[in-house]
Amino acid sequence: MTGSERSRGRALLIGNSRWHWAQQHDKGVRFDHGEPDPGRIGTDPPIWAAVGPVPEQLMAHQDLRIRIEDVPLPQAPPWLGVDRALGAWMAWRCSQERKLDCSRGLLLVDAGTVMSLTLVMADGCFGGGQLIPGYRLQLEAMVEGTVGLQSTSELSDDDEAIQEVFPQQTIAAMQRGVLEAMLATIEAAQQHAKGLLWICGGDAALLKRHWTGSTELLQLEGDLQLQALLSLGAGLSSGRDR
Repeated sequence: MTGSERSRGRALLIGNSRWHWAQQHDKGVRFDHGEPDPGRIGTDPPIWAAVGPVPEQLMAHQDLRIRIEDVPLPQAPPWLGVDRALGAWMAWRCSQERKLDCSRGLLLVDAGTVMSLTLVMADGCFGGGQLIPGYRLQLEAMVEGTVGLQSTSELSDDDEAIQEVFPQQTIAAMQRGVLEAMLATIEAAQQHAKGLLWICGGDAALLKRHWTGSTELLQLEGDLQLQALLSLGAGLSSGRDR
């Protein structure tokens, strides 16, 4: 068995701030996310894609790399981030497999370091999108750009702290404001898109918990890009020359 064949059940997406892993097992797929860890690559490198810095260990394994041109998303421009292409293509594919109504296309929200909104048209083609700073990036920008706001080291994942529309505590007010801005951006985009709404990424669950719009068209799937990598990796020919 070649290295390429062994690696098809293991995938890595190198993000802007974190690494995202998938490992196929007999009972399914395990996903996990964490700080960059080149030592984890080992001697059996995974199928991989990158939007962040690529470690030396993977530079010699371009045959295992998935690039934008490998993603079957029609009309995707060459400058599109491979993570956006992977997510949009997999959201479209999952919609087809689940027999969801795709007659008005879909909008994919990837709530990561940057929150990207990617439109897929009714024919499955790339239709454009929007980019805004993600949840933590917006909070960090407020801290770095001011004197009196609190450090994000005090950031809590406790939803109870931001349940109030107008919190009294500064850090909760920052969190609530950023959350409201993100939700308003999604809602405004969805009013134009009118099709299915998919949400993925590290802050997907947070956005879904606070979503007050219609849930009829809403689909939550945290690891669309990794699913796409595993699917595309299974079709790689061993020894593909890049």
